[in-house]
Amino acid sequence: MQPPRGRVSTLRLALVLTLAAAEVKVETKPKPCKKFKCYGRKDPAPRSPYFAPRGNGNCPEGASPHLAKCCAERDACATICGITEQLCKKAFDECYVRECELVDDFDEHEQCLKDGKIGSDWPWRGGCSWHADEQKKACMCQGRKEAEERRRQTLAHIYKRYGGDVSKVDELLIKADTPSKFAQLVLRLSAKFPTLLSDRRPPPEPKKKKAPKPPPPPEEEEVVEEEEAAEDAVEEEGGEEDVIDLDAGEL
Repeated sequence: MQPPRGRVSTLRLALVLTLAAAEVKVETKPKPCKKFKCYGRKDPAPRSPYFAPRGNGNCPEGASPHLAKCCAERDACATICGITEQLCKKAFDECYVRECELVDDFDEHEQCLKDGKIGSDWPWRGGCSWHADEQKKACMCQGRKEAEERRRQTLAHIYKRYGGDVSKVDELLIKADTPSKFAQLVLRLSAKFPTLLSDRRPPPEPKKKKAPKPPPPPEEEEVVEEEEAAEDAVEEEGGEEDVIDLDAGEL
């Protein structure tokens, strides 16, 4: 027995609405970017304890100037080895809302929120491929023990450089015992140390030029004493005398 026509139309309409909702859901929630991975018994380890953006960190042209800090930190976030693009996006969202709230002018405030939302919704700097390239530059693959030691050195550097309590390093590493957890820890520390995501590696100190070697002392000329010269002269003039043999034949 077939269902009535009215019921068939209702079922078709419900199916169309379900498919449309599914399509919208797919468009609004893109697939997460792939994480940086190491193969074998190796883990990603940070190459550097500095996380400033590699480029100029500027916002896209025409964006609200009040988002400058958020754009720079969004770029710097991608240089944290093991961080996901989703966590960087979340940090950017929190930043732009916070920065826009500080804007007094109503129109500028609205424009700041609008530009911030656009920056959040659209793929940042080209999306997953850009984030993946930044992760390749930020990470290196090491054995698990070596990677663990690398994380410890990085965290100790952060606390020493920004005046933190270095005694907390070992305790924090017990909880942040994987590359992804460590990356989240670094991102959280950016709130504790405000310059963490903008501080660049200082340029190397110029090498000190070696002092030129002093020239060797001039060789002393041999001075011939007058007496020795006189004796030599006498010997040259006299030489050996001729010896006459008296027993030899006739003179």
